[in-house]
Formats: sequence, structure tokens, C-alpha cells
Amino acid sequence: MDALQEWMQSTPINSLILNFAWSWPTLESLHFLALCTLMGSLLVMDLRLIGFNNLIPLKAVHSLMPVALISFAINLITGLGFLFGEPYLYFPNWAFWAKMILILLAGLNFLVYYTKIEPMLVKLGPNDPSPFAAVFVGMLSLVFWFGVLSFGRLLPYLGTGGG
Repeated sequence: MDALQEWMQSTPINSLILNFAWSWPTLESLHFLALCTLMGSLLVMDLRLIGFNNLIPLKAVHSLMPVALISFAINLITGLGFLFGEPYLYFPNWAFWAKMILILLAGLNFLVYYTKIEPMLVKLGPNDPSPFAAVFVGMLSLVFWFGVLSFGRLLPYLGTGGG
């Protein structure tokens, strides 16, 4: 693990992030805005899957998927920037690894949604209630993503940061 951290610190990405005054704040701003957009999209989609506000057609809710995916991509890129900028801060922090595990679980949950649940939803009417499997996937998504949000926000205070 030390070799990976040393390599990350020796890359031009590390220099770009740490040697320019606006690099880190720009990454933080983009990360935060994309996270807000991602969480907003997920809230609407997952709450509809769970059964809140069946007046909103499933197709309309599904149209938020590209917004969520683009937001996730921005968060992935900016998050990698943080990791390359301060690998020795993140790698030993258990809260960082908890966040990464939750992101992985959220990704697997999305794959289940995309391959198993979405084909079931296409057959439903626009305002039909979601089947139990969709409700379960929606609840898991909210748990995983709010966990990601919480551990991300608490990174400076947990693990090596102070707790």
C-alpha cells in the first residue's frame, strides 16, 4: 500500500492539486455540487420506488437517471483528485474505506436495479405501485448513499482525523 501511495504522490496529478491555490477548492466545490445533484436525483427516484408519491409516473422519475450518473462521474473524478492529492491522509482512514465499501454496495445495488428491477417496472403502468423487490432496492440505495454522504462528511473527524 505504501508503494501505491508513494506513486500517487509522485504523479503530476498530485502536483496539480497541491501546487495551485485554486485546485483543491475547485475540486471541493465541484464535488459538493455534484453530490447535491446526485442525492437529489436519488431521493426522487428511490422515494418513488419505495412508494412515496405514486402520482409521479415511473418514466418521469427514470428520466433523472442520466443526471445521477453524470453527477456520480463528477464525484468519482473529483474524489480521485482528493485521493491523489493526499493519499497518506485517506488510505489509513477507516472512514474512507467504509465510504468506499458503501459506494461499491451502492453500485452493486444499481446493477441489480438496472438488470432485474427496471425490466419489471417497464411493464407497470405509470402510477402503479412498485413491487416489493423495487421497494427493497430503493431502501438499500437510500441507506447506502446516506452512509456514503455521512462517512464522507465525517472523514476529517473519524479514523486518522481525530476519532
